[in-house]
Parts: sequence; C-alpha cells; structure tokens
Amino acid sequence: MPRTATTQAPAEPTTRAKARRPRAEPGDAFDFQSNALGYQLRLAQLRSFDLFFEMLGPLDLSPARVTALSLIAMNPGTNQAALAKALSVAGPSALKLVDGLESAGWIRRMEVQGDRRRYSLQLTEHGQARMEQLRQKLAEYEARLTAGLSAAERLQMMDLLSRLAR
Repeated sequence: MPRTATTQAPAEPTTRAKARRPRAEPGDAFDFQSNALGYQLRLAQLRSFDLFFEMLGPLDLSPARVTALSLIAMNPGTNQAALAKALSVAGPSALKLVDGLESAGWIRRMEVQGDRRRYSLQLTEHGQARMEQLRQKLAEYEARLTAGLSAAERLQMMDLLSRLAR
C-alpha cells in the first residue's frame, strides 16, 4: 500500500542528540529527562562524539585511540599494562588499542632489555609527524564543540565536570 501524507514516517534528525530530546508536558510525573543531569551529560556526549567522528573520522581515530596516543606521546616507553591502567581499561582492551595503533603505523612496540614478556610503546616517525596534524584538528574540534560558551564558561564547565568525575 503506498504511503500517504498521513502515514509517512517523520524525517530523520540530523544527529543522534537531536533524536533524543524529549517533548514532555510541564509537570509530567514521568519526565525523567528535563531536570536530569545524567541525561544532559549523555546528550552532550552524543554531540561531542558526532562532532569528533565528523572531524577526525578521516584519520581513523576514536576518542580512545586519541587518548592512548596522547599518553604514549607524553610517556615514551610506557608499557601496555601502564597504558591500560591510565585508560582505566582491561588488558585485552588495551591490547586491541595498541594493535590498532601499531597496524596504522602510529606506534611501535620495542623490546624491553631483560624482560622478554614486556614491550615499551613509542610513537613512530609517522606517528610523530601525524601528532601535529592531530593537535591542530583537536584544537579545531574543541573550538567548535564549545562555540556557544565563553572562555570563562568553558573553564567552569571543565572544573565542574572534573569534580563530577571524581
């Protein structure tokens, strides 16, 4: 049966965050979104991920990969166990991250003298060269993400989120 104007599905929203905005009546006893911090944080996370993948998707990087790269760049020679601890992930998850970054040419595993079971992690020359491009892209991402905030509001947001994360 062909669709008519009354049976057509509504147009898809452009982002996931827009798709999840509730339309509650004022005072609705079952409105668990309008005044829920967790829900607003989730909407903000969805927007930040959408923007992240829009801007950094061509680099084949995820937020987890970017964090891992940052930690390896700041701590040359760190090992996989230390990386897993810093990322608060299990060893197999860190292994998957390291494998992906290594296969993409961003990092390499180096044998640790005297310990055949352990490897240190270092950026490759390719990885070092790409880190500057990544830094610039992330600065642009941060600027776009916080375009609606003043510098003071951004600092306040960072402080408040840091306090919530403790």
